[in-house]
Amino acid sequence: MEGIVKHRLVAALASALLALPAVAEVNEVRVFRQYTLPYLAVMVMEDQKLLEKQGKARGIEVTGKWSVVSSPAAVNDALLSGNLDFACAGINAFLTIWDKTSAMSNPVLGVSAYNASPQLLNTRNPKVRSIRDFTAADKIAVPAVKVSYNALILQMAAAKEFGLANHTKFDALTVALPQAEATAALISGMLEITANFSVPPYQYLQLQNKNIRTVLNSYEVLGGKATLGIIYTTKKFHDQNPKTYAAFMAAYNEANELIKRDPVKAAGIYRKMSRDKAPEEFIIGMLRNPEIDFDPAPRRLMMLYDFMKKTGRLKTDAGSWKDVFLPEVHGEPGS
Repeated sequence: MEGIVKHRLVAALASALLALPAVAEVNEVRVFRQYTLPYLAVMVMEDQKLLEKQGKARGIEVTGKWSVVSSPAAVNDALLSGNLDFACAGINAFLTIWDKTSAMSNPVLGVSAYNASPQLLNTRNPKVRSIRDFTAADKIAVPAVKVSYNALILQMAAAKEFGLANHTKFDALTVALPQAEATAALISGMLEITANFSVPPYQYLQLQNKNIRTVLNSYEVLGGKATLGIIYTTKKFHDQNPKTYAAFMAAYNEANELIKRDPVKAAGIYRKMSRDKAPEEFIIGMLRNPEIDFDPAPRRLMMLYDFMKKTGRLKTDAGSWKDVFLPEVHGEPGS
């Protein structure tokens, strides 16, 4: 008799547990991005409400809350404090926060690459034909000294040219300037800026001036097409919001397909979302450039990881790019 009662109690408890509602997923997704062309796929997601669309396809109501933040440090702080769900930043900013949180219970992991595009080091100094020609008289504008993606590539170029021990050779020549201001300074020649390690579209606008030319291409340093930046989140958000996460991934892939299929429409979205005044045909031309894409596969990430590890910026071991990414993207041809 006692066994029967016990069995009935267990069965009743199991039924009660099954009847409990599932933990609700978030109904608002907070995303930070920046304002330049590499963030176009995220802009398309916002403009076309693709996250909302893909959420409904999975039976959930979710909206995106999109913000423009230009500081990777501020982005990482927001993610760690729980005030952000998806961050978009350069590979080095992502690897830094991954390294910082890798041993924690809620590590930060990669979601997807968001852009591959060449970063061009342009100069107006007629005496500079290669990076070897830069002197103390030159000033190279970068988004942030030492810590930006552009500054990291410049260090890698210095290491390649002068040896790893000299990877900081050009750090003293770099100054921090936003891309628009750096472009204006380089074209006008009014400031001390003689070079700018830039990003699309600014680097191509600079080259329309006959006095400006390219002395270094990031693809040359990295040996081919390479990812510029990563979308990333916390493991906790991923695990607690499976449908929302799947909707985000599907929305990103849909945005990428729209850019490939209809660069004219994508260019219009970019001009509207970024308020860029560049001619539409100029933007369309960049989107048709085979060197630029928005595919989710992270390319040559491990090259930057290895350099950052050798120079003491990273402590955590990673045997593969998959060690720093969530599993949904592991099927992509990353490196």
